[in-house]
Amino acid sequence: MIIDMHTHIGDLRALSNMRRKPITMEDLIARLDDEGIDRAVLLPWPASPEGLQFPGLFQPQPDMLSQIRSGQRYPDRIILFGNVDPRWGGNTDKTDFSWLFERFVEMGCVGIGEIGANLFYDDPRVVNLFRQCGEWQFPVTIHATGVGEGQYGLIDEPGSPHLLNLLERAPDTVIIGHGPGFWAQISADATASDLLGYPKGPVRGEGMVQKLLRDFPNMYADISAGSGYNALTRDPVYGVRFLNEFQDKLMFGTDVCFADEEGRMPHLSYLKERLAVGDISQEVYDKITYRNALKVLKRMHTFMEKG
Repeated sequence: MIIDMHTHIGDLRALSNMRRKPITMEDLIARLDDEGIDRAVLLPWPASPEGLQFPGLFQPQPDMLSQIRSGQRYPDRIILFGNVDPRWGGNTDKTDFSWLFERFVEMGCVGIGEIGANLFYDDPRVVNLFRQCGEWQFPVTIHATGVGEGQYGLIDEPGSPHLLNLLERAPDTVIIGHGPGFWAQISADATASDLLGYPKGPVRGEGMVQKLLRDFPNMYADISAGSGYNALTRDPVYGVRFLNEFQDKLMFGTDVCFADEEGRMPHLSYLKERLAVGDISQEVYDKITYRNALKVLKRMHTFMEKG
């Protein structure tokens, strides 16, 4: 089995890539079939205003419930997540999200994400949301960024002081790291500007990614997007070492956002190549491509038993 932990549908274009082809549910299923991927987690996007530069100006973006309903047509292929902005419900750290989570459960959702609100991880509104996600056994996929104007994603600085605080304050919530602000810190020399992009060159000492994965049982990561792939391949020798050491905390994902051929992602080919040459074992490959996903998707087991 192979599970892609990070997929989207909809029109995710911005002014810089208007030539790209938006991705439909049918496009997503066709890609899964073509690449031999059994199931995919659908992350409804975006829940936060930072995710859209010009909402509705070019092509209407299907709302979150429409995206979830689209995924419901493929119960054997699509694993549903809901999405939330911590500022919903009155922009307060007292918001009770249980009514929304009940609706998500009724619709078959087993997780939340990706969270893209441009707030610090330990903002009281974020802590409030994440604690409730833990109570509902919803793993949460985050989009991580650094401090900078106009950014999409939860904010931190080198050393991840705010994410550390969140992990300590929401210990029962599985948090799945994703995005430049997370993966840039695979290297100890990550700068504030690195957290906004894709730093190249050798990994120079262990960064906060390793500390977070090692020290916190509730911290996981998906290797999706350019940020995850760059982290694994910027230093090929260390990338293999990283896969093996953190085999119990990593999950395969792609973050494909467009339906054109250019939108294909190299993550699965990379893992298959590492397996073929003996860099990783079949056990490591299986953990990263599906076993770790099944471990964190606790609610999915309930739905599978009912189905």
